[in-house]
Amino acid sequence: MQDGLERRLVVGVSGQAFSRATYAVTSIGLVPIFIHAWGVDGFGEWLVLTALASYISYSNFGLITTAGNELVMALGAGDLRGAQRIYQMSINISFYLVVPLLGLVVLAAYLLPLAELLNLHQIGQRDAVLIVALEALVIWVGTIRGMMAAALYANGHYGPTYAIAGVAKLLELGAIVLLVTVLGGGQVAAAGAVVGTAILDLAMVAILKQRVSPWARSDFRVLDLSWLATQLKPGLGFLLSNFSTQSVLLQGPRLVLGAVLGGQAVGTYAVFATAMRLIDQAVLLLAMPLEVEVARASGAGDLDRAYRLIVLGTQFAWLAFIGGAAGLLLFGPFVFQAWTAGRIPFDYGLMSLFLVMSASNQLGRISSHALVGTNRTYGPSLVMVPATLAALALGGLLAFCLGVPGMVTGGIAGELAVSVVAIRAVTAWLGRSPGGFLRDLLRLGPAVEYLRTLARRHPAPSG
Repeated sequence: MQDGLERRLVVGVSGQAFSRATYAVTSIGLVPIFIHAWGVDGFGEWLVLTALASYISYSNFGLITTAGNELVMALGAGDLRGAQRIYQMSINISFYLVVPLLGLVVLAAYLLPLAELLNLHQIGQRDAVLIVALEALVIWVGTIRGMMAAALYANGHYGPTYAIAGVAKLLELGAIVLLVTVLGGGQVAAAGAVVGTAILDLAMVAILKQRVSPWARSDFRVLDLSWLATQLKPGLGFLLSNFSTQSVLLQGPRLVLGAVLGGQAVGTYAVFATAMRLIDQAVLLLAMPLEVEVARASGAGDLDRAYRLIVLGTQFAWLAFIGGAAGLLLFGPFVFQAWTAGRIPFDYGLMSLFLVMSASNQLGRISSHALVGTNRTYGPSLVMVPATLAALALGGLLAFCLGVPGMVTGGIAGELAVSVVAIRAVTAWLGRSPGGFLRDLLRLGPAVEYLRTLARRHPAPSG
């Protein structure tokens, strides 16, 4: 076990640095690979299908994620027995509930005319269904992996877990290069590579979990319906929150653009969005470890520590945004020319719109992570869902007359709404005011000094 908060954060940020770097390399590297192999239209159709498949992740109703958060908070409060029972219940739910639901989803995909509904021309019906089925398998494997990772997070070992994810992502990139570029495989081959590396990722996490957190053992006889009932509300809250940020704001524009303008528009939107999301990779260096630490602080009843960590994380997010935005505007034209082989030219106006969307996101990014990590998303999510759906509808309407920039404009409205809701919810929970929170963001010195002091005062619990 690490010695304290400071060491856990250093190791966690180091693991995230490697993981985020590999995610960035993979995201950037796959664009020219796919465009060269399938063309912009084929790339856009792949994105439409994977965006659709992402909705399958709601098959667990958010229960696995919220149970993982409960596990971290339980161990933060010293309740090892409770943490063990949560782990056992969550693993069982993934088998007894998630597997049958995933089967129904794949059956529905088989019965529906996906190629016609999604305006697919390069990917046929059979391949479309097979890709959805493979993505469903990835989601189930990821669900099991998530619970095993939560057992590691609870013991403060999130750094090595992040590093494993980075290794798996690099292997995924290598497998796709081999199958698509060298062997000339199509979209189904790419989906198969994702499945294989996801299984390998799970195996590596399982080995580490057995060594570091041996208390997290499976027991398929454990099924406590009363406990399950207590998780329905936070699970629904996470599901709705994730639906707002991921399905509506992240994947929704691709589906709408695919239906309205076709694969070319989806490919253009995705390339600019991928460039913008590089800023997110930098922010997540600290955001993911802080999410775990805020959950630990909440479990221990130390709300002051939770607040200071949220302020620190938001300050870091804005610094990362400023640096990332400057880099994109300076080097974007040269990078895009080489990255897309000139097929998707860099546009300062469009990139500026995407950066405004990123700025709107960073304002409440860490607050959203804090709400997720402490299972406090239910109330805020009830506001986020209609706000983001309205923003997506606005983007779709504007796309008819403005094209891709119209969709981005809707995204800006949605990201800003989510940030405002998240900040109001976090400050209300911690007994602060939104205005005071914004003022604290401008004070860099006190937050850093507080973190150093806290690291000396709060060593990690043993066990």
